[in-house]
Amino acid sequence: MATTPSPRVTALARRVRIDIDTAIYPAVQYQPLNGKQEVKLIEELRTEDDESYEDNGAYRETVTGYSWRIEAKIFVSKNAAGTALDPVHRFLRDKFETAKLISTVAGEFGVRWYDKDGLDDGNSKEGRAYVKAYPPDGGGAGDLDIVSLVIQGQGPLVAIANPVADPLPIVSGLAPAAGGTAAGGLVNVYGAKLAGATGVSFGGTAATNFVVINDSLIVATKPALTAGSKDVTVTTPGGTSVTGGTANDFVVS
Repeated sequence: MATTPSPRVTALARRVRIDIDTAIYPAVQYQPLNGKQEVKLIEELRTEDDESYEDNGAYRETVTGYSWRIEAKIFVSKNAAGTALDPVHRFLRDKFETAKLISTVAGEFGVRWYDKDGLDDGNSKEGRAYVKAYPPDGGGAGDLDIVSLVIQGQGPLVAIANPVADPLPIVSGLAPAAGGTAAGGLVNVYGAKLAGATGVSFGGTAATNFVVINDSLIVATKPALTAGSKDVTVTTPGGTSVTGGTANDFVVS
């Protein structure tokens, strides 16, 4: 008699995506943290002794709050020419210096994490944070450059809907987010579920050319445009990204 196949599929550890908001508040421009080797998402309860005389010496605690942080090892990445750091890695390095030299408030930024495949696992979260540590691991001359990053939460951690649960592609940021009316110039289109893109549009005008780098980045050549704010959308077999908000606005002047 044939045995019944198991319906269980084990979840992979390397399924967490972390996005960093690189915009100046209240604007939002989430970009993915790439090059992750290890990731720990830590939420800890803060407790105080709550033992009373009537407990007859049995220890009791009460929860008075919580803290959260992200501990990650990242491969420090550069562009193909080796002339510039990955923009998110550079952003985090600069924010560490800001928190160290000015204040933690000045060094704050938005961060979120979620299952990169859109799974609703109850662990999609978002909050404000600062870079508490950005030390290189060191190593030999032939070793990869690795940083042990600590992102410390500031204030509440809020549950959010998984941003990639829907099959539609998402545009979460542009760099640069402004330009002139003439055709030409490269625009990084950041987001999620961008793989397999069949079109990139600036306010209804198709990009002159575009290259899908990975599921979270497309490099598009800006078409000729009229002045004003243009919604940048991406079309994939899953549909066309929605408009609204400012994350996908390209300002033409």
